[in-house]
Amino acid sequence: MNKITIGMRKMWVQEIMIFCAMYVLTMLHEWMFINSFENFLKGFVFFVILYVQAQLHRFYIFRYYLLKKYFIYALYSLIVIFLGASLLYLADFLWIQPDFLDPNELALNFLYHFVICIISTVTIMALSLMQSYAMELQRRNLDQNLLNEMRLKSLHSQLNPHFFFNMLNNLYGVSLTDPGRTPDLIVKLSKLMRYQIENGNVSKISLPEEMMFIRNYIDLERERIGERCDIQFVCKPSDEEMRMYQISPLLLIVLVENSFKHSQNLKLWFVHIHIELQNDKLHMTIENSLADKNLLKPSTKIGLNNLKQRLSYIYKSGFSLNEKQSELSYQTTLILTLEKQII
Repeated sequence: MNKITIGMRKMWVQEIMIFCAMYVLTMLHEWMFINSFENFLKGFVFFVILYVQAQLHRFYIFRYYLLKKYFIYALYSLIVIFLGASLLYLADFLWIQPDFLDPNELALNFLYHFVICIISTVTIMALSLMQSYAMELQRRNLDQNLLNEMRLKSLHSQLNPHFFFNMLNNLYGVSLTDPGRTPDLIVKLSKLMRYQIENGNVSKISLPEEMMFIRNYIDLERERIGERCDIQFVCKPSDEEMRMYQISPLLLIVLVENSFKHSQNLKLWFVHIHIELQNDKLHMTIENSLADKNLLKPSTKIGLNNLKQRLSYIYKSGFSLNEKQSELSYQTTLILTLEKQII
């Protein structure tokens, strides 16, 4: 079944629900008098006349108001309401409630039916406008979700070359200083790249898998610069604890990668990474040394800006990212509210 057919069916269901609700509300005060099929038919005809003239206003006349043709709108509205009131009056006088109407009070009787038609029109229009407003909100939310999805895919496409560029630079440095280690590093790098390619467009992944990716990356850096840099990685939660949660992939690696890239210091080079779980929240704290001025690498901040946008799209208010710099170190703290996996 295509989307157009589903949309039409949904529209008809809504119209039927509005019709039934209006009928019940209109006839509620007359319910005790509907004690025969004829009385039911009279009430139904009375309501249908009200409903039809209100729907004529909704579908054919209200558009003139939207087009700002106010005089035409007012004129057509009065004509339709007048015709509806006239038809309703004749139906009442000739069949529905002839004993209720006084033949000597023609103007008053017509005014009564005229007011009823106005009330039914206003009620139908109010329901219609509320329905249109709800549908517009739903459409805007859908459009916003699609836009966010497109932006996320764009950010992922930016992240891949950014990550590869940094890692290839690292390999180049190792190949100059210790060529014999290059093949092993290429193998490990290929595993990292495979993980990134396979999970780059996945919305959620299990937390242990993401932690393993982070651990492999840190191991790669430890092999590359471990003798010159004090690398500490503390992941307090066990695999059993982490297995309960899922996370959007390739978020944490940006902070880890930046800590290694911008911390090179000939006197005291260190990167300390601490991860723990508290009340369904992941706490990640990274403290690294400040780079020597002559070793300071230019930063485009693509990775960090990318990360902030992705966090905003995916987690909205469910995260905090704070940065703090002292005389000797730079500290980044990420707190992320995690979703539990559906088992």
